[in-house]
Amino acid sequence: MSGFIYTVSTGDGEEMKKQNLTSQINGERTTFTVQEEYKTGTLRVYYNGVRQVESETFSEASSTTFTTTFQTITGDYLNIDYTPNNN
Repeated sequence: MSGFIYTVSTGDGEEMKKQNLTSQINGERTTFTVQEEYKTGTLRVYYNGVRQVESETFSEASSTTFTTTFQTITGDYLNIDYTPNNN
């Protein structure tokens, strides 16, 4: 599966996770999988360090997957932040 997951406190009692999805980039893929469920609306996607805009450059497909409107390129970087869905 994908890279490491880091936990970060947001300061308001929420826990935010960070995950590196670079290993999922293959030059063709536009759908990416997160290792755990996240709360809808909390996903932040960073492509080569640039934060992407929800509904413009990416959309949440489920609580563990999202799709990009662009094709990622092998050698680039893809990182995400999200709040885990702790039901």
